[in-house]
Amino acid sequence: MADAGIRRFTRVNFNHNVELNFSGRIYDAQKICNLSLGGFCVRGQFDQQIGDICAVELREAAGKPLNFHAEGKVVWIGGNSMAVEFTAMDHDSFLCLQTALLYQADDPLLLGTEFGRDDVAYDLLDRQ
Repeated sequence: MADAGIRRFTRVNFNHNVELNFSGRIYDAQKICNLSLGGFCVRGQFDQQIGDICAVELREAAGKPLNFHAEGKVVWIGGNSMAVEFTAMDHDSFLCLQTALLYQADDPLLLGTEFGRDDVAYDLLDRQ
């Protein structure tokens, strides 16, 4: 989710839930609209502001946690949705994210080219 309306990463439709924890203000079982290496868009009504930091945990549709935990920052709020940019995650979560994106992508080869960019892993993993 880059500046000036230019997207850094391919977005993939993703039908899973996410739990967002803003220092104790928890939004559980929120539906993700789309997901990318840079972050995600989630549906719902949120009492948050741009710049707010949250813990992110992906869940299966049935509510079971996936092996994905990250830190994120609110970068956009509009109507019934909010965009969160990933700011940090551990290596296992990064691998889980890549796998989920490849599995859901219309063009996995195109998406796969984004994985090799040095700035992706450096930006996310070195902050943990």
